[in-house]
Amino acid sequence: MSPLGISLLLLVAFTAFAWLTARKLRVVASLQPEVRWDHPAARLESVLLDGFLQRRMIRREWKPGLMHTVIFLGFMSLLLRKLQLIAIGYDETFAVAGLVGGLFAGFKDLVEVAVLLAVAYAFYRRLLLKPLRLEPNREGLLVLSLITAIMLTDFAFDGFRFALLSGADAGIAHERVFAPVGGALATAFSGLPAATLQAGYQAAYWLQMCTVLCFLVLLPAGEHFHIVTALPTLFFRRGRPANEVPGIDLEKLMGDGADEVEMKVGVKNASDLVWKDALDAFTCTECGRCKDACPTFLTGKPLSMKWVNDGLKHHLMDNRKAIVAGGEAAEALPPLVPDVIDDDTLWACTTCGYCETACPIELEHLPRFFRMRQHRVMMDGEFPHELKLVFHAYEVQSNPWGLPADTRGDWAKDLDVPLARTTDDVAGLDYLYYVGSAESFDPRGQKIAKAFAEILKQAGVKFAILGSDEPSTGECVRRAGNEMLFQQLATSLVERLNSLGVTRIVTCDPHAFNSLANEYPAFGGHWQVLHHTQLLGELLQQGRIRVNRAFERVVLHDPCYLGRHNGEFDAPRALLRNLVKDQPLEFPLHREKAMCCGAGGGRMWMEETLGTRINVLRTEQALKLSPTVIATACPYCTVMLGDGLKTLGREDSVRTQDIAELVAAAMVRAADAE
Repeated sequence: MSPLGISLLLLVAFTAFAWLTARKLRVVASLQPEVRWDHPAARLESVLLDGFLQRRMIRREWKPGLMHTVIFLGFMSLLLRKLQLIAIGYDETFAVAGLVGGLFAGFKDLVEVAVLLAVAYAFYRRLLLKPLRLEPNREGLLVLSLITAIMLTDFAFDGFRFALLSGADAGIAHERVFAPVGGALATAFSGLPAATLQAGYQAAYWLQMCTVLCFLVLLPAGEHFHIVTALPTLFFRRGRPANEVPGIDLEKLMGDGADEVEMKVGVKNASDLVWKDALDAFTCTECGRCKDACPTFLTGKPLSMKWVNDGLKHHLMDNRKAIVAGGEAAEALPPLVPDVIDDDTLWACTTCGYCETACPIELEHLPRFFRMRQHRVMMDGEFPHELKLVFHAYEVQSNPWGLPADTRGDWAKDLDVPLARTTDDVAGLDYLYYVGSAESFDPRGQKIAKAFAEILKQAGVKFAILGSDEPSTGECVRRAGNEMLFQQLATSLVERLNSLGVTRIVTCDPHAFNSLANEYPAFGGHWQVLHHTQLLGELLQQGRIRVNRAFERVVLHDPCYLGRHNGEFDAPRALLRNLVKDQPLEFPLHREKAMCCGAGGGRMWMEETLGTRINVLRTEQALKLSPTVIATACPYCTVMLGDGLKTLGREDSVRTQDIAELVAAAMVRAADAE
């Protein structure tokens, strides 16, 4: 070997790696600060389970997950082998003595065989299976080829080394005994001339070291930078799909110094991103898992987290000097929307959170889209024209339909539902029933509210509604970027509920449930909040209501803001198991992988002009199961899937019903029980 040669090779490779890595990390360090190192124990646990042990990779799709895990763990374990090869560059007789050295030689061969099998499967997926999410990718094929070359040259090196030197060196002979592949190759090579063995020995070593170090330099230059940054990114992750929208300090915005602050409303250009946004973009593995159940990707719209990250990382590097320089240079950068991210891409997102749930390294998508929407709405005044009517309706009547606010409780006029007007009215309640706009004003939603109220009365639950005094949560306008209007609505709601002494709330609307539970504490709203499926489950378990098994072939659609955003998948399923004669049906895309109905993120109020309609595709998925009922647990899902049935001409043969309606229909009434 050549100590000078290996020294020069290492110097060039590590210098190039450090320079290319620093170019990207300087961009990350130059962006907006954000604390991401609280709860270190939980963060380290994620690094261990989802990083080193690849839990998220295997759990979602075990075949490609296992393939990636073998390659990753092989890469990690073979780092020791590369250190050994570097040492051999300085002393070609270097060998690890004793049992440890022997076991490592055997372990190394087995790992390399496993990696080759995993790489073969990866080639098979990319070249023959071609799953939809895997786009043609030259770098991916190049990296797989480099890994193959590293494994094969390592086997060849051992074969030539053992054949050439094991007779003269006891340490090398010891390794040969334990290395099944290297030993077998050495036996095969033993009849070759010494000159041939020497040439093969030298060629295999230098080919391998050059390939390894070229791979090292390639990492920060391309998408496989995630091999370097994935573990740190997991440590700095948020840990769940974003169920809270980043807030804005409106007092600071409207007060002294507003001219300096206004450009920081949301995200205008790359300099407004937080450092984690850039780290995520550079770390994206481009595996495409974010697209598997993304409603926009599946319906032909120009949005996937992978595509956004790809465009963003190229933009960050193209404008690296200005970002690092900061100040006026950074402020002069072009706007991200529409220059880097098209308006259609920004507004296509339903905020369902699937992409964040599916990402094996928990990259974050929703917060930056929320902040971009905030800037487009509050500073640029550029947003879909339908939202102008929605914002005006909320401003005037506190509901997206624009119907008179004083009719908010009219749905309950003939139902003898108590109204909460004073603290005394609330003091004796088990729950305040927060009805929400969808069930107050939409005729389809009103049926859900009536069914739920009937169940509560049958169960003897002490509840009341606010009726015309009920403020809107405004979750829709917040996710559509109008933070100022949202905070006005939030202030009104918190003041009203707190003035009445409300402590416990139940709602049928997962969007209201999410906002009241997760976002309103920041505005002084600290209440116990239940979704109606959770309360209905408790009532059934306690025997306060009884139901018959009245339905067959019922398929459950998971609401995004109940399931992915808040982790509640079991409550609606537990109810259904008590309502059906057979077994509840499941969509192929269900639970964490459920596809959105298309209503979230303000999309309920925007025309869908690109690709297939999301609600129609989701309805088609249900119809393949031949259901009699599509069960929902969200008034917006009920409307969207009901419209899907109408579009497909199936509204007469299949019903869309909320679980509250199913419980009410199957409930044993007091009169029936007698």
